[in-house]
Amino acid sequence: MTQLPAQLRDRTAEIGSEIAERFDRYMPRVTDDTRDRALPLALGAALVAIGIAIWRAKPSMLQIPDATPIDDRSNRGGYLTRAARKSRDGLKPITPDNLSGSIGRSLVFAGGAILVTRLLDELSSSGR
Repeated sequence: MTQLPAQLRDRTAEIGSEIAERFDRYMPRVTDDTRDRALPLALGAALVAIGIAIWRAKPSMLQIPDATPIDDRSNRGGYLTRAARKSRDGLKPITPDNLSGSIGRSLVFAGGAILVTRLLDELSSSGR
């Protein structure tokens, strides 16, 4: 391993201290209070982003299988079987095919609610 010449080593240390000085001047230190106040914003933004991704992607693992039994024979079965078939077929138009829309929408709404609540809290506390 080669050593830097003394002049270059001194100049590197000088540049490093200048950068640290400027960083301290323009970027205030992150305190626990700042972190606690910013964490809900980051969480809300993450929930919104994940929700939108799931909502748009519609992953196949969230696909709901068809409720029709494998050996569905319309002429077979008693009163309970016919009632179950009739209710299943009646609910089919309103049940989702993929849960990603429901889960994604819920995450977007939850993340949005966290963001709005935190921003309103910040606005109300800044007036004091």
